[in-house]
Amino acid sequence: MNSEKNSYEGSVNNRAILNESHRRTLVFSPLRLMLTLALCIFVIETLVMVLLERYQLPKNVATLLDSTTLTVTLFAILYYVLFRPLVGLLNDYKRNETDLKTNQEQLEQKVQERTAELNKAYFELTVENQKTLKAREELRESENRFRQLFEQSEDAIILISPQDNAILDVNPTAERVFRKQREEILEGGLPALCAPEGSDHLAAAIGQILRDDSPGVIEKFRCILEPGEIHYLSFHGKKISLQGFEAIYTTFRDITMRVRLEEQALEIQASLIQANRMTSLGTMVSSVAHEINNPNNFLLMNTRIIKRAWEDIVPVVEEYYRSKGDFNVAQSKWSEARAFLPEALAGIQEGAHRINDIVGNLKSYGQDDRASRNSVADLNSVVQLSTSILSHLISSSTNRFTLKLAEDLPLARGSARQLEQVVINLIQNALLALPDPEHAVTVETALDPEIGQLLIRVSDEGVGIPPEISDRVMEPFFTTRLNHGGTGLGLAICSTIVKEHGGSIEFSPRQGQGTTFTVRLSKAGPPENKAEKSEADDAVN
Repeated sequence: MNSEKNSYEGSVNNRAILNESHRRTLVFSPLRLMLTLALCIFVIETLVMVLLERYQLPKNVATLLDSTTLTVTLFAILYYVLFRPLVGLLNDYKRNETDLKTNQEQLEQKVQERTAELNKAYFELTVENQKTLKAREELRESENRFRQLFEQSEDAIILISPQDNAILDVNPTAERVFRKQREEILEGGLPALCAPEGSDHLAAAIGQILRDDSPGVIEKFRCILEPGEIHYLSFHGKKISLQGFEAIYTTFRDITMRVRLEEQALEIQASLIQANRMTSLGTMVSSVAHEINNPNNFLLMNTRIIKRAWEDIVPVVEEYYRSKGDFNVAQSKWSEARAFLPEALAGIQEGAHRINDIVGNLKSYGQDDRASRNSVADLNSVVQLSTSILSHLISSSTNRFTLKLAEDLPLARGSARQLEQVVINLIQNALLALPDPEHAVTVETALDPEIGQLLIRVSDEGVGIPPEISDRVMEPFFTTRLNHGGTGLGLAICSTIVKEHGGSIEFSPRQGQGTTFTVRLSKAGPPENKAEKSEADDAVN
């Protein structure tokens, strides 16, 4: 209402000012003044002339009257028409000048006040602008630091949307860890990181983070990367606010090497325990072999005595048989006993000799034979002796064992005892790889005519060696039969012995079809001394 009233009053004042301006313009117009004066003079002169003609006044009096009348009339007319308006105009001018000064002073004061307000606002705006620029600069630096940390982190960082588990961003380390480009990960989502097993594990952990609104941790989970590569990763994740929206910040660390080292440590620990057991077993075997040797020697000695006694008794008993006829001997007749008793006695003696040979082999197998590495050995004899020692294991493991020995095979440079250890280990591994006794094991010796090397091949029709462990089968303490008594030392020892003999050991795995191990050894030159020749002769005999 007040604003409407002020607007109306302002409009009325403006109209009054315009009317007064028009009036003053009309009053002080030069043309109007000239017309007014001319009209007044004309009227006055006309009236004076009429009066003078009517009253016939003297010329002097008439002139004076005419002048006086004209002067008084013009004075009155100019006073009212020109002087008084001019005085009013001067008063208005002075009043307007005063008002103008007052308004000018007020305007200058308002200008000063407004200028001060504008300066204050400008200063505040400048300060605010500086703060804004500083905040933007700090934000830019913070974003740069975050981006550098994000891109240079040794952990794989992945930002995930809490709404649909879509992947928002990944750092370069994530590309290296998961073996995929950034675009592939963003497009594929969680299923693109690992095989379904690992992806399901991650989805469950992220779901728990969203439900409990707390950090999620997976110390170790199995992740299969393309092409079938198994890795172990750790996972940490939590919900954060990022640029005005929520996201799940997750980090992944490849702990495959640590897990494998831990597994190797456990394997080494178990292998050391097993090696200690094997040492104790070796000591016990040596003790048992020594204890067996005494009664076996007694058995051999008595067998020879009984054999000589039998040779002395047979003529007497035969004479009695011819004169008295047949008689009972050990629940049988003499006519039958005289045939099988010599065979039984020979079998006892042969068995005792075999026990003696086995005990001798066990004793010599455990002896340090380093001094004889520069000696020579007959590989056929080495293989035959090794299969003799393992005869019971061979017969219980396979029905198809084949031994192929090359004829006229040259002697090999090396220790016969240590080469026996190599052959025994290879045959044992071949037998343990068989799924059933109907699968075969073949051991053969040969000569490579092209390079002149001696060969020992041990082939089996077992389960074969998986490609992922083929590079580790020669490592010490690596075994796939740790829970079945394996120590992981057999092939490592074989490799060491063969290398010390200047040879090589290689294998050709066939997944699901068996494995062939080939030992390559150098031929021995002519015997340099009697000791070498003697050992070669002993190996042959």
